[in-house]
Amino acid sequence: MRASMTNKFTSIRKWTHLPLALLLLALSTVFLFGGDRDRFYRTGINNTANYITVAMNLSPEHNFVGYYYRTLNEDGEPTYFPFNRFPPGAYALIKLAIMPFGDDLGAILYAARLLMLTFFAAAALFAYFAISRLAANRWIALIATLLAFASYFGLYYNDMVASDGMPDLFVVMLTFHGMVIFEQEGRFRQLLVKACLALLIGWHVYALLLPFIVLGFGCELIRLIGASPSARSAHPYLALLRSRYVMLGCVSLLVGVAVLIFNFTNEYIALNGETPLTELRSFQSALRRTGLGLSHTYDSGILEWQAFLKEQLYRAGLASAPYALAEYGGLLIRLDRTAWALLGAVMGGGAIGALLIDLRFTRRKALFATLALFGLCWALLARQQITVHHYEGMYYIGIPLAFFALVLLFMRKRLGNGPIVGMAVAAVAIFGLSGYQMSFVGNDVEASEIQDAAFSDFQAIRDNMPQDKIVYVPIRPTWKADTVFAGTPRASIYYLSGRIIAHSNNPEHCRLADFIITAQREEGAALLTPNNRLRFLYERSPELTHITHIPEICQWKDERGH
Repeated sequence: MRASMTNKFTSIRKWTHLPLALLLLALSTVFLFGGDRDRFYRTGINNTANYITVAMNLSPEHNFVGYYYRTLNEDGEPTYFPFNRFPPGAYALIKLAIMPFGDDLGAILYAARLLMLTFFAAAALFAYFAISRLAANRWIALIATLLAFASYFGLYYNDMVASDGMPDLFVVMLTFHGMVIFEQEGRFRQLLVKACLALLIGWHVYALLLPFIVLGFGCELIRLIGASPSARSAHPYLALLRSRYVMLGCVSLLVGVAVLIFNFTNEYIALNGETPLTELRSFQSALRRTGLGLSHTYDSGILEWQAFLKEQLYRAGLASAPYALAEYGGLLIRLDRTAWALLGAVMGGGAIGALLIDLRFTRRKALFATLALFGLCWALLARQQITVHHYEGMYYIGIPLAFFALVLLFMRKRLGNGPIVGMAVAAVAIFGLSGYQMSFVGNDVEASEIQDAAFSDFQAIRDNMPQDKIVYVPIRPTWKADTVFAGTPRASIYYLSGRIIAHSNNPEHCRLADFIITAQREEGAALLTPNNRLRFLYERSPELTHITHIPEICQWKDERGH
């Protein structure tokens, strides 16, 4: 009996494609539970609306400048508000995904979110491929990948449309996979290509390259110091400068600089060369991200090192626990931030500590250390930026990946393969349950109904108003920051992308508008959207002058006879 069971287990273990099949089965639930069509209900709304608008506006007509809306300047001329502080690759991919859907707002949002979920699944696949090489065991790679990607950060933000969200996580895992192949097989060109591709999509790969280059170069230096004089080259330190790690760092730096020059130049030209380089929004953003400039949105208290590090440990802890387990018994609510910070410290410290048990410095250890450290490296490189962006916690995913892989390797050495397969099945169930539970988070019925009405209203508005037209949007106290129908000002800009928005902070501009959007129905005026519920589109006409919340200056009597 025991012999037959052993034979069955051996046959399962030899079926090398089974772990990958289970991983694909688990990842299919991401598409089953994620990506609502007409919803902005999650916390990532601000980023989703902002980035998808930039992608929608990306076109050769506007010199491919990344902007999220146009308004009127003091002279009444259209002017851009660029948002091209990130590499253009992710915007271009989002644009390609939404192009087939024309002007259908719901379909555009759905397509962009499916693209983000695809990036999430692809990131998990490359993490699995990398860990399976490092651990030399596909079952261990399956468990570590599913438990790490089942975290709150991964599942909550995996459909957030952004260039520094899932696209960036994907290229980080793609580059890490390239690092593993390079260290095991010496294939440097594929790593160089992956790193350069990553830098066309996002900046987080620098946080991965930094520990990899430092540790790899350090490993070469230690080997040089420990080599006998006869084994050393004639010019050992010159050989170090020609190291592939140095070459990788130099090429990556040059590619990043080239991307920044492209962005700054594009923005400078879009603003007609009237804005000094140092005052460009993208330039100022770069200063803030590197700690050289301070935004008024920062509270000085959260930048103090003690508070900052505690917050990062809290995020690391939250990123280390599968959501289904964190939610079980209300632990996510009951445990305070200190407890989650302690978990982050234990997981991160455990991963690094496991590497230090044997003091030999190997390339495999350097790769595990790179994986565990890259989230912290990003936090230190962009300290001012990540404090106000909760979703940045997703980049601590390297800690659970390294921790679970190392612990499972230890268990396999002590207990054999038997428990590993059972844990893999449990990991698939935990991942699926986590995604199912997450599908209910933030899905408020009342807010969803309002957003359904907003999508319907603005779809009708877009159908009745051509692009490149000026629309006047009066802001009342009840419509301040446009929170009524979307939860953020960025969402209204998404609805009105391609149009020139004249805000009420300069009422004179309403005389230049072609259309007006208000929250008040006025039957006697030229109402173009009679079936709308929350927002109504009017063509500019004298009948609108007695809508009470439009300033008196909008009683149009201009040269056109209105």
